[in-house]
Amino acid sequence: MEEVFEKVGTEVVFDFELFGNQIIINNTEFITVLVTFALIILAALLKRKLKPDNPGKIQVCVEWLVEIVNNLCKTSAGHHGKVFVPYIGTLLVYLSAANIIALLNFIPGLHIYPPTKDINVTATFAIITIIVVIVAGLRVKGLKGWAKTFIDPMPVVAPFKLLEYITKPLSLALRLFGNIFASFIIMEMIFSVVPIPFLSSPFSAYFDIFDGILQAFIFTYLTIVYIGEAVE
Repeated sequence: MEEVFEKVGTEVVFDFELFGNQIIINNTEFITVLVTFALIILAALLKRKLKPDNPGKIQVCVEWLVEIVNNLCKTSAGHHGKVFVPYIGTLLVYLSAANIIALLNFIPGLHIYPPTKDINVTATFAIITIIVVIVAGLRVKGLKGWAKTFIDPMPVVAPFKLLEYITKPLSLALRLFGNIFASFIIMEMIFSVVPIPFLSSPFSAYFDIFDGILQAFIFTYLTIVYIGEAVE
């Protein structure tokens, strides 16, 4: 258990001096940047191989994912949903990749953990999301129309509607962090008892893949629901 909980904390990966300032990069920051660049490179490679007339299996899967995001945005935000497709799509793909990156630990010598097990990462995504929600409301309704939503249907509800802009990102951050953190702890305990990858792979299929993608989808779905509420 001591070894398991030692992996929960952040570890320094790089420590160097730049222009007289000490720069410290921990494992959470390193993996976050690693996932970002990996997805950028993957997107660039997929874009170069697009074939409108004769799509391959990978392109069909990508188009299927895009269609899911389009339908999700259209259902929740109506005709305004198209504007938010790039953000929602990026959010879904990034969180899914970040949540399941622990699968690489099956390669001997690698110690890569999901950055979403760090509350700072999930809180950042939640803050970005609530900013997008506010901007969406202002863009569609204008400042006056957006302000009126706080007193609809009666002024007495204004404090509660203001409180939502705190509780919504808080619940988003804690839900994602709690589930990924719990899955990480459980998998590390399983690995310590069953160190053979073949025997522990069924557990990894659930806690790393299924739960990771599920939590990414829940975060994304709630995001577009909140956007839909802001623009309706």
